[in-house]
Amino acid sequence: MENLQIVWYVLWAVLWIAYFVTDGFDLGAGILMNFISRKDNEKRAIINSIGPFWDGNEVWLITAGGATFAAFPNAYAYMFSWLYVPLFLILFGLIMRGVSFELRGKTESPKIWDFFIFLGSLFPAALLGAAFGNLWAGLPIDSNGYNGGLVGLLNLSGLLVAISLPIFLCLHGLLWLSHKIEGELFEKVRKLSNTFWYVSIITFVIFIVFLPIQKNPNFEKYSVSGILCILFYIFSAIALISVKKMLDKEEMFYAFISSFLFLAFWFAAGFAGQYPNLLPSTLGFNVSAFNASSSHYTLRIMTLVALIFVPIVIGYQIWVYKLLNHKVNPDKIETLHY
Repeated sequence: MENLQIVWYVLWAVLWIAYFVTDGFDLGAGILMNFISRKDNEKRAIINSIGPFWDGNEVWLITAGGATFAAFPNAYAYMFSWLYVPLFLILFGLIMRGVSFELRGKTESPKIWDFFIFLGSLFPAALLGAAFGNLWAGLPIDSNGYNGGLVGLLNLSGLLVAISLPIFLCLHGLLWLSHKIEGELFEKVRKLSNTFWYVSIITFVIFIVFLPIQKNPNFEKYSVSGILCILFYIFSAIALISVKKMLDKEEMFYAFISSFLFLAFWFAAGFAGQYPNLLPSTLGFNVSAFNASSSHYTLRIMTLVALIFVPIVIGYQIWVYKLLNHKVNPDKIETLHY
């Protein structure tokens, strides 16, 4: 039983990481779209670069939520009871963004939908950042549940990650756009990518200085999970430095891959640091993989299902990315379908 609980904690973390490294670049592109481009064709080019992928990327968010519900039902119940308002706002933002993508091309006044794309990208990124910042630092959970309220999430750790995550996703989005876009807009995006790299490295250093996991009383620096946490942060730093090296060489695809690895290791470090707790408590009432999991039989069935279908989803996404790996040029109308 314990082995399966560990396996599903790891899978739970992997599903969340898969969401952020995939949907992260289109959230970043959505945040910056109105600042990068003034011409309608340039905005259309940005939307076309993420249009075939954003809804497929969000499958990982649904899967992460579904895995939480099935593998750790108690954690799911507590999460949606205690953090209902921020989770509702995240969902509302994602719905707003999806609707705006669809309606923008069906109206004579697209500017309002451009604004909603911005809000629908920024809100989920910032709110998810605040949520994970608090998870890594620990929540004030006692025998009566979470007692911090919505305002309680706006502490130093929550605000730090609420600011850091959108910045990292903006860099991730710019690197994706620099890989996908041609023409004059490419030069603008490439230069902005360099600027955002410097902003990201400064943000990363500040994040490490005020590392949220240090405030978590459950964190054990010399445990296996603690050592993994430290190693993953080192790997994330190496990946972020690699982004700059690839940018200097104008290897835009490999710069994007380096950013992909940076986000993966950054989140992996956070999940390793909070192991085995899904909802860590600063007051000793942790909701963990061991006290919130489903039965052994349920976890066995879920493991079998995951072994079959997760590789299928990964294979399908790789196929889609390869199939639609064409360049988008705002000056060539035939490349713009949205």
